[in-house]
Amino acid sequence: MSDLLERRLSSLPVDWPVARLGELPAVHVVGYGITRPGEHTDDGVGMIRAADVRDGTLHPDEPRRISRRVHEANKRSELAIGDLVVVLVGRVGDVAVVDPAFHGWNAARTIGIIRAREPDDVAWLKVWLGSPEVRDWCERRATGSTLHRTLSLAVLRDLPVPLPPVVHRAAFLQVTRLLDEKTMMNGRISDCATALAAARFAAETRYGADWPERSLDTLVSMQASAAPRPRHDRQHVPVSAGITFVAPADVLQSRSPHLYGTELRIPVEKAGAVCDPQSLLLASREDGVRVVMNAGPVISGRNVLVLRPSSWADAYWLLHDIRRRSAELVAAAQGSTGREINRRVLGSTTVKWPPQEVREQFARLADRLRERARLAQTENEKLRDLRGRILDSFLTGHFPAANSASSPRSGPRKMSPFRAPSRAGGDTVT
Repeated sequence: MSDLLERRLSSLPVDWPVARLGELPAVHVVGYGITRPGEHTDDGVGMIRAADVRDGTLHPDEPRRISRRVHEANKRSELAIGDLVVVLVGRVGDVAVVDPAFHGWNAARTIGIIRAREPDDVAWLKVWLGSPEVRDWCERRATGSTLHRTLSLAVLRDLPVPLPPVVHRAAFLQVTRLLDEKTMMNGRISDCATALAAARFAAETRYGADWPERSLDTLVSMQASAAPRPRHDRQHVPVSAGITFVAPADVLQSRSPHLYGTELRIPVEKAGAVCDPQSLLLASREDGVRVVMNAGPVISGRNVLVLRPSSWADAYWLLHDIRRRSAELVAAAQGSTGREINRRVLGSTTVKWPPQEVREQFARLADRLRERARLAQTENEKLRDLRGRILDSFLTGHFPAANSASSPRSGPRKMSPFRAPSRAGGDTVT
């Protein structure tokens, strides 16, 4: 057990039992998704992948679809409303709840599926699985290379889960739902600002038939990095003493075209080549090339290609041009999984290049929309911090609804076996 999780469990109120996830009678760990999904089928059934789980929600920008024959052969992993999906490969431990939009979809091998009987059980498990202590526990128990971390179902079933009294849990979950609603609203504001910038770019390019064509390598300098991903167990670098490290997953899973930070940092003295702000960071997978613009200095990891435009206006124009041509540019990718971008092929790609005044006018508008999106994102970061403090208060027995009946433990206690709910006012969540 990780030190973080052990400390968290030792500080729980004394009357809260703890059970392993796989031992909860009202919870069923269904398993993982499809091992061999086959080729993409345009009119097929949607399939949730690890990259589609972001920020606690499902965001399949370009959903993978499988044939109905494959889906019918894998009904065990068909998703239903309220299922919890957990990332098992890559960013292990990321979790989201299946909403009505994804009912009837299937899941990939990189996804674990958990099913609970009651909505509040689902909500509590999502909160617990998303806590920093559990994320750390999952990361430390994952195996494989830093680029292909894998969490087994056996390990997931072994996860300790606190079982708070139902009445206290209900009050806590009501607060988290309000935070979720505000977070979702801010997410929609950010997405809308991004969509408006994309729509404006599309409108500008309608009049570009007579613009000259330039090859991409005449507009930017390119740099491929070989920096390895920092090990998770060495991540104790203060913000003031480190530089953000960007892995391919950070680019591929970014909900925004602008990147403000990641979970990983490298000490300044070990940083090596640093990418300046407003560089373009590209990563690829089989369904397209993704790009983000970094807001601050970063270190790019292996399989992240860095483009350095000559001006602020050029950076904005190329950012949106590459985003619009994502599927087309995948031809520049190579390797068995399409994860490596061939600089020569990408550099020969032509771009319709507008006059400078057009680029500058678009950049000014796009930057104002970026600022509005960032305002919403910043508020969500504050809400995330508030959620963490409320969860900490709840788990230590200091949340208002818990004050009357729960008291913190006096010291560490081993995890108890599952205890059935009491019918005399002390019900616990199963």
